[in-house]
Amino acid sequence: MQLVDATILGMISGYPGSGYDMKIEMEKGGAGFFSALTFGSIYPRLKALEQDGYIETFEADTQGRKRRLHELTAKGWQALADWLASPSTYPIPTRDELLLKISLWSGARGEDRATLIEHLRLRRDESLALLEYLREWPRNNYSYISEYGMIAISYMRSRLEAELVWNEETIAQLEGPPRGPAQDPHGLAAQQRARREAAFRHAGGGEDISKDGSDDELT
Repeated sequence: MQLVDATILGMISGYPGSGYDMKIEMEKGGAGFFSALTFGSIYPRLKALEQDGYIETFEADTQGRKRRLHELTAKGWQALADWLASPSTYPIPTRDELLLKISLWSGARGEDRATLIEHLRLRRDESLALLEYLREWPRNNYSYISEYGMIAISYMRSRLEAELVWNEETIAQLEGPPRGPAQDPHGLAAQQRARREAAFRHAGGGEDISKDGSDDELT
């Protein structure tokens, strides 16, 4: 079963919901938090899941308004149970733009540690805000959070707490003296610097921004 279909069945398993309910869940709930899916990616699948017999649609009165709600069929409940029992794909590679930039930093901004420190401080602030959200989530008097949902939230808290420790340690390292490569058996660091300097000379003596981080457009 596709991840998008399993996510839809999982959301409906919580309670019969409308398309709008699913939109809110994708924006504020676990379905959006623990997956990279968006409401735009799941909405077209609702009709297909109904045609295939996994969900059914009915009308209900809610506070004087008629709403179209979706509910799982027996086939849908079984499909969700089967998906939950199947092995999960390990989350590698980590899709994190900041980590990607750090891994490539020596290439074009190797001597500009100040800009990287600013990136890390921004990430720290964002992580702190997210951690606070996760701490308050189980006390918002709105969300349904099962024992298993709380286990997932606990994992995210632990991950963020570990990231914040790493963040502070990394900033402290960058504020100290530069260190050489951890490993460079083929002398690529020196070759990389020579190639970069040759490219700037060929361009007519343009400034090498890797030395001071003055060109903000390329951060």
